[in-house]
Amino acid sequence: MLNMDWRRIELVVFDVDGTLYDQGCLRRRMIRQLLFHCLGRPRQAAVLRMISTYRREREQLAEAEVDGIGELQYRRPAERLGVEPAKLRQVVDHWMLERPLEHLGACRYAKVADFLAALEGHGIAVAVLSDYPAEDKLRCLGLAIDCVVSATDPEVDRLKPHPRGLQRVLELTGVAAERAVLIGDRDDRDGECARRAGVSYLLRSSRPATNGHEFGSFAELERSLHSERASNAALQ
Repeated sequence: MLNMDWRRIELVVFDVDGTLYDQGCLRRRMIRQLLFHCLGRPRQAAVLRMISTYRREREQLAEAEVDGIGELQYRRPAERLGVEPAKLRQVVDHWMLERPLEHLGACRYAKVADFLAALEGHGIAVAVLSDYPAEDKLRCLGLAIDCVVSATDPEVDRLKPHPRGLQRVLELTGVAAERAVLIGDRDDRDGECARRAGVSYLLRSSRPATNGHEFGSFAELERSLHSERASNAALQ
């Protein structure tokens, strides 16, 4: 059962990757596309190693909680690979930021838009906090969210679990930490970020709930929201 008192919530902050859409679905589609691209092009096989190294180095930057990630996220893996950072960035931008956009609509989790509409109907504000630029992804997901904060924004410059990005969302929206909830998919990133910022959190998970923070679908969240709000209205 969800451990969430929706009656006190004024702001819901969403992670994007793995939260608003099925990341496994997207990765399977992109792996097929990459393999097809590399088939018959032996020199292009280096693209797979570049993407893998970039992802691994970015995870390490998140764990180290360093600043300057706008540059470091490309420079560190480029040094390891022995290529120019500009070349690595071109590959990463193309295969991780641009090409996946065409698949996002098909990978969007069911009932996401319904849950957003329910939040709006209850007067609850919505924001996004992502470790990657999110505006184009939200557009392709068909979701309109006004407050969007990325880890690479100059005012943030930290990857989760550092709480600076979440604190920035709270500053922009003017909502107190105890009145907000972060919805993500990783306890070590989203959950820890929320805990350090003093914000409640919920995590999408395919495993059975163990501590009241996990949910399995947005339909479940919507039912929980309506139930709590209806109970509150009945008491007034």
